[in-house]
Amino acid sequence: MPSSTSHKTGHSRGAHGTGKGGDGSHDEGGGGGGGGGGKLVKVAFARNQSEAELLQGLLLESGVPSVLKRSGGFDNPDFLVAGPHDVWVNAHHAEEAKRILAETMVAGEDEGEERAELEAEALGRTAPAGPSPGRLALWVLIAAIAAVILIWVLYQLS
Repeated sequence: MPSSTSHKTGHSRGAHGTGKGGDGSHDEGGGGGGGGGGKLVKVAFARNQSEAELLQGLLLESGVPSVLKRSGGFDNPDFLVAGPHDVWVNAHHAEEAKRILAETMVAGEDEGEERAELEAEALGRTAPAGPSPGRLALWVLIAAIAAVILIWVLYQLS
């Protein structure tokens, strides 16, 4: 009977890891994609796959190949395209990629703030969408008192 063609543990290219530990971790870069098979460097963070593909397209238009990976902690397949993604390029393209993305990114965006917000959303702790209920009740009461005073003043004038 013919033998199966399964992957060997020493596989050292492609998206299967660096071939050093066999655990499939991608923290040290390496692997294929990005053109050239060198060490991969993270150059951008995106909130979802669509945004990551947009960044990848910007890089590709400038001749910089890149690879998309799900961010650590969000690699659950149930997220589909909705989880955050990282954009990785080969180390020798990193400076050029960062320059290209810096020209197009909006000032004031911080990856740390975005990651904290995404982690809070994943844990169900979202920021309040508006004022607290107590503060809202106070402003409604103030508006009602102001309306009564205005009506009384208008009644006295007529």
